[in-house]
Amino acid sequence: MKRNALVASLLAWFLLSDPPAAYANNPPAPDGMLSIILLFPVVIVGFIFAGARLNDKEKKWLPVRMIVLGISALLTAAGTALAIIPLLILLWYGVRRGAQAMARGQGLKRFAIGCGVILFTLFAVANYLASTNNWPSESQYAAPGAEGVRNIVAAEMGFRSEGKLDANKNGVPEYGSLQQLYQAGLIEAGSLSATGRSDYRFTVVLTGDPARDEKEFFVYATPVHYGSSRRTLSLLDAFRPHSARTTFAADESGVIRRADLGGSRDVTRQETLNWEKLIY
Repeated sequence: MKRNALVASLLAWFLLSDPPAAYANNPPAPDGMLSIILLFPVVIVGFIFAGARLNDKEKKWLPVRMIVLGISALLTAAGTALAIIPLLILLWYGVRRGAQAMARGQGLKRFAIGCGVILFTLFAVANYLASTNNWPSESQYAAPGAEGVRNIVAAEMGFRSEGKLDANKNGVPEYGSLQQLYQAGLIEAGSLSATGRSDYRFTVVLTGDPARDEKEFFVYATPVHYGSSRRTLSLLDAFRPHSARTTFAADESGVIRRADLGGSRDVTRQETLNWEKLIY
């Protein structure tokens, strides 16, 4: 009987190992669905290796239970509110089997195996939930850099046109530092901070010579965390810092340029003249 139960359980798992392709381009991500699929062999094998056995009542209801679990796993492929109750059923299944492995198993190994089953169940559910988020692409992670540079350029134009600063008192206003743009209310405080809503670090470069600062300024944005934003495990993506590869720069001409410098570093006005122009 135990062998039949094992065969039925593994058969159900193999049937679920090829879920509908409909979810491939929609939440949950493939790794989220895979974690749900792997829940079945982990629970089944763990239960057996712990030396635990199903009682007569559980054996009687095993076919019904497997049908319910199979349907629940298939419904999680929807990735919407439809999957909440099925997900709770799968969570209950994994945690309960882990607890039963500890209670009915043999030797000290039952505790380690039971805890392992419960921990994997919690991981599988958490990874599934994380995978239902629509994570931005690499270009979307880079968008705040271009947007921030554009906002600073507009703020500089407004700062100068309103005559906010005339250090040499010659009647010709200068462009301002990033701090002065904040103080003038032309940029929302904290909006460009690396610890705020942006994944970029912004720098405004002025010469310190009023006569020259009346004519030019230079701004650039470098990624706080340089690197590829390709996905790994959804649960890890939920906690790891966002990364980008593109550096943006602009000057008083208003033209925004971009380049992948292979890292995050300071740049000069001159080197950016050969960068690719950003066209909107």
